[in-house]
Amino acid sequence: MQQPLSRKSALAVAGAAALVPAIARAQTRTALKLCTTIGDSFSEPFFASDAGLFANAGIDADIIIENNAGAAVAAVAGGSAEVGLGDFVGLSNAIEHGIPLVLLAGASHYSSAAASTLLCVAKSSTIAHAKDLEGTTVAVVTLVGFGTVALKAWLTQNGADLDKVKFIELTFASMAPALTRGTIAAAVIGEPLLSGARDDVRTIGKPYDAIAKDFLLNAWFTTRDWLAKNPETARRLVRVVYETARWANAHPDQSLPILAKYLKLDPATIRGMVRAQFATGLDPTQIQPVIDAGVKYKLIPQPLDIASVIAKV
Repeated sequence: MQQPLSRKSALAVAGAAALVPAIARAQTRTALKLCTTIGDSFSEPFFASDAGLFANAGIDADIIIENNAGAAVAAVAGGSAEVGLGDFVGLSNAIEHGIPLVLLAGASHYSSAAASTLLCVAKSSTIAHAKDLEGTTVAVVTLVGFGTVALKAWLTQNGADLDKVKFIELTFASMAPALTRGTIAAAVIGEPLLSGARDDVRTIGKPYDAIAKDFLLNAWFTTRDWLAKNPETARRLVRVVYETARWANAHPDQSLPILAKYLKLDPATIRGMVRAQFATGLDPTQIQPVIDAGVKYKLIPQPLDIASVIAKV
């Protein structure tokens, strides 16, 4: 079902495995269910798996792929996964509703200079500005998620009346076909599906810029109970996360076929895409703009002290 890596890519990921300290290889092996979603910014589990970084740290990772970050949060909260990658809107909502989640490590980092999630319309569309979207339907990957917060902020900052825009939830894969059919007027599409749709869509905005030009997009998380029972596994996991970040940031050409394999895409269609950059730390100040915007647009019920839910691993 999954295509094998080329010899060049296999050598590259084998080289990545050598980055893990030898002491990690001697650790007791631990089975771990990890939940992530589709998108380059959520792809660290794929890279760590194929590069052998999980295995070398004594982690047998079972990767579960959900349709969006909200579903990943629900999977960990419900016990079908132990660790996940989520955005801060979904995570904040879960925490505010009493689900005892904690953040383990930073994941991907947004920079306006290398935006990999954009607001798109069909190539044939006459829509060019935010106000043109009044009276239309716009798609996001999850209604209670960061993409929706960013889109609402962008529309407001650019003069559109939010009450006149309808928001619906679609998977990234279904967005470009819906734009082409005219079912929706615009969609917030992320990589690598954005590059896969380049022949069918055009960009009219960078909604994430409405939050900040530079901030943390998502994070690895778990429950307080799992962390209390598995502190050593958590330490190994965090070490692997940041080893993976350094490798992926330095080897975009080698990580691309891994991403394509897991998301069942032709590497040729996404070559040249803007790649995600991954964090090597978890700084609360890089998360606060997201929390503030989520509260402002009523997708987070009340302000959250994000530092209070960052685990000391």
